[in-house]
Amino acid sequence: MRALGPDTARVLFELWAWLLVILLSLLGVVGNLTLYKLGKEGQEAVASRFPRIDPARFRRVGELFQKRGSWILLLSSVPGLGLLLSTAAGAFGVETHEFLLWVMVSKMVRNWLLLIIVANLYYLVAR
Repeated sequence: MRALGPDTARVLFELWAWLLVILLSLLGVVGNLTLYKLGKEGQEAVASRFPRIDPARFRRVGELFQKRGSWILLLSSVPGLGLLLSTAAGAFGVETHEFLLWVMVSKMVRNWLLLIIVANLYYLVAR
């Protein structure tokens, strides 16, 4: 079986890759920031916008923020979970600068992983 290509390592040092990852991450952060701002409006606003979110689950996420801290937002790139975490972060008083930091780190890690996977798939298919 062939090893994964040298393109994978080279991608990490390409300017276009960094620009792409940063741009996609910033766009993702803006999306999560809108959910955060909705959470700042209160649990009633979240419940009216997302009626499928169980209020008991929403409160448990708030307790998780209080118990563990805002670093849990590293999981905000997980589909579905990101919606809940971002709105809960706003509703339960996570500071905006902390929110932005953790969500940006989360988005950058996810986007780098996706870029590496795509580069490897391209290498395997195109060669």
